[in-house]
Amino acid sequence: ISVGVSTQYDEKVIEMVDQHQLALRSVILSVISDFTEDDISGSDGKTKLSDRLLKEMNLKLETLKEFPGIEGVYFTSFVIQ
Repeated sequence: ISVGVSTQYDEKVIEMVDQHQLALRSVILSVISDFTEDDISGSDGKTKLSDRLLKEMNLKLETLKEFPGIEGVYFTSFVIQ
């Protein structure tokens, strides 16, 4: 899976995402592990996964004392094996 994020705020949010890349990757892997193949087989499942990633990534930024400014999570690559 490859994930992209978006924000309407200034570039500082993207800089924070880059700065905390390892912590956010860990969050992504943790969230993905909670979903089964059946959970994400359709577009509704992918939307639920995207929404959960958005919530959890922003929570992680908050715990790191950063502004939780991620507004969108998008899949740029998605392979299920």
